[in-house]
Amino acid sequence: LFATLSLVFPYETADCLVGESKPAYVLEGIQLPHSKEIDGYTLFRNGEGVRRINFMGFDIKVYVASFWTYNHFNTVEEIMACDKPKRFDFTFLRGFGKGKVTAAWSRQLDFSVTHDYETYAEDRDAFIKFFGEIVEGGTESVIMVGDDTIVVDQGVEKGKIVGKDFQKAFLSMLFGEKPVTDELKSGLLGLKRSNVSTS
Repeated sequence: LFATLSLVFPYETADCLVGESKPAYVLEGIQLPHSKEIDGYTLFRNGEGVRRINFMGFDIKVYVASFWTYNHFNTVEEIMACDKPKRFDFTFLRGFGKGKVTAAWSRQLDFSVTHDYETYAEDRDAFIKFFGEIVEGGTESVIMVGDDTIVVDQGVEKGKIVGKDFQKAFLSMLFGEKPVTDELKSGLLGLKRSNVSTS
């Protein structure tokens, strides 16, 4: 499930068009490669951004988020319509204990998720339990392949949630009406990029 650089383009298909290659980026010291291989597909970096929190007037940078897709998407509708694999990486710029990680995921999901379904609460709780303490520079990954949403915490696969409904719920957290932040949403969609250097 981990990154391998590739400049080979996937073939065009009827339901999702081939993506475009983009330069390698460095954002807040985090290298973001051109592409990643997932389940036999080459995924290209769709967008990236920094999660910021304003605390008592201080701009605190929490993590760098990056989004890899089979094709470049800049609308939520396009993301939802394509059933090819997708990958999100959250690389932390500071460390947090398990309690704070759990609280942060809980608050964000409760605030931002707009897609609800009968077993969402059960899936939400199972998803949150996959995450533990995060170290500075550590990465939490959420990978969607078929009906599975796979969680990899700092290089270790922790488990998966099965079902398209949870995928829609997670995507609504990032791209819905109440995203983590509007700036991060735009960055992951590739619509807004700042403080990024090429490598």
